[in-house]
Amino acid sequence: MLHDLLFGLVLGWGVAIPIGPMNIEIMRRNLRFGTRYGIAFGSGTCSADLTYLILLSLGALPFLHYPVVFNIISICGAFVLAWFAWGAFKMKPLNAELNVSPDILKRFAGKDFVQGYLMTITSPFTILFWASVSSQIVALSEINPHAWVFTGAGVLIGTYSWALGFNTVLHFTKHRISETLMHWLNRAGGVILLLFAVAGVVRVFFK
Repeated sequence: MLHDLLFGLVLGWGVAIPIGPMNIEIMRRNLRFGTRYGIAFGSGTCSADLTYLILLSLGALPFLHYPVVFNIISICGAFVLAWFAWGAFKMKPLNAELNVSPDILKRFAGKDFVQGYLMTITSPFTILFWASVSSQIVALSEINPHAWVFTGAGVLIGTYSWALGFNTVLHFTKHRISETLMHWLNRAGGVILLLFAVAGVVRVFFK
């Protein structure tokens, strides 16, 4: 049981810590809108990882090994990333938005959660990660049919601890970032997301 929990914890950190589109978007939203929105987006990404673990435990993940299915998801994921990148590009500088009515600036954090889930569930990087560890989790399940429950708990602890820790660091350091730098970090995040989108399309059509 403890072994399965620790294995899940390492998996959670493994999928959450590498700098990719999800962490870029968490940083962008935290700096742009506030810590709770970064946490909401990060919670969505964590929930998507748990979804893949559940699919794997039910025997559904091998279906994603089919090239056609993987390519379709990759293209969908590229469009999602490009959509988020466009949202970053079209945002006005922060000091310009401060003159807008407070009602317009209000955001529903649930929207960030859904968008975090959508970005992660369609990410080919996430699919490749879970596909690469699927055999190990299947082997654990053969030894203990309930191993995926403890592994899932470990994954949740790992991914959520990273999301909370990352957002906490941003919360206590972003006051040192000027509005101008924050604006350009937002734009840089958009460029990186767009590059990930292009990479996803290239992988499908030019591999």
